[in-house]
Amino acid sequence: MVNGLLHIPGEAEQLLERAVNAFRHLTDMGAQIVPYQTQGLLDTGVDAIVEFEKGTVRARYATEVKLAAIDRFKILETWQGLRGFYREPRMLVVPYMTAEMAERCRLLKIPFLDAAGNAYLDAPGLFVYVAGRKKPDIPELNTKVAPHQAFKPTGMRVIFALLLNPALAGRNYRDIAKAAGVALGTVGWVLRDLHTKGYLHEVLRGEKRLYNPDRLMQEWVAFYPVKLRPKLNVRRFRAPHPDWWKNVDLAEYEARWGGEVAADKLTGYLKPATFTIYLHGKPARLILEQRLRPDVNGDIEVLEAFWDVAEETAWQAQQPDDTAPPLLAYADLMATTDSRNLETARMIYDRYLANAEN
Repeated sequence: MVNGLLHIPGEAEQLLERAVNAFRHLTDMGAQIVPYQTQGLLDTGVDAIVEFEKGTVRARYATEVKLAAIDRFKILETWQGLRGFYREPRMLVVPYMTAEMAERCRLLKIPFLDAAGNAYLDAPGLFVYVAGRKKPDIPELNTKVAPHQAFKPTGMRVIFALLLNPALAGRNYRDIAKAAGVALGTVGWVLRDLHTKGYLHEVLRGEKRLYNPDRLMQEWVAFYPVKLRPKLNVRRFRAPHPDWWKNVDLAEYEARWGGEVAADKLTGYLKPATFTIYLHGKPARLILEQRLRPDVNGDIEVLEAFWDVAEETAWQAQQPDDTAPPLLAYADLMATTDSRNLETARMIYDRYLANAEN
């Protein structure tokens, strides 16, 4: 037992202990949980260090505990990209990993443990792969297997608004609903779920504040391509000339660049090969004036913008006024898992996101 020394909610600590105990019992190998002291912004999101021992061989993993089961390959692929942001080898701990998802972890070289004893580790002198064990019959754990309410599409909009402007957490529900573009009734259950997960604290009577926003941001980025993005009415086009985008001012169309173009404008590092546009209004004028042709395989994608333009003032002074918030550009790049995009994503993180308010 770590007895509360870890800086994570109690239920996450319980899950970590169950997974490590199941691993010990099944493999007869040594495994020890070590409290983790954050040593820099790039280490946020680490819950503990787990040390494994087999004879004279020792391996250490920086561990991230997720109370919701991972049920999409895309979430794993995005998390794999995030691993490159940290100094130490990373490991996932989840309530349960199906045989299919365990095999995907092995192929992606993502170490993991679950509460059933399923595991994958691959370090010098140490290899473990266990898959297909039945989900443990632990009532209080099984209630956590379904994804949390906050990461449903409407909840993702609320989280995005809070990450753009953390001061919103202390405002009334009506202000939060307006900023997120959701119904007023949505806000309450999202905030309750964030509080349950340890992301929202009451610092004074009635006054709320985000806690560990960097980790919340990384969770939002992992869920974005599978939960919210598919709901944004994505349409694809192709333009008559490859350089069409260079002289377009999207602000005139109530639109913003996302993805690779936003990354180029924010860092000057990436040459765009695909073109992502978030549009607040109707696409007809943009399509007509830029002579865009519908093409299911086109390199231009147009999505519905999902944030309140008024909330842009908090970040707009830092970059061009025709780019989406850096968090969204970062999420677009991370969803591709392309190595050059991931490198540029890290630049955006370092420059615009690493100093998120705590």
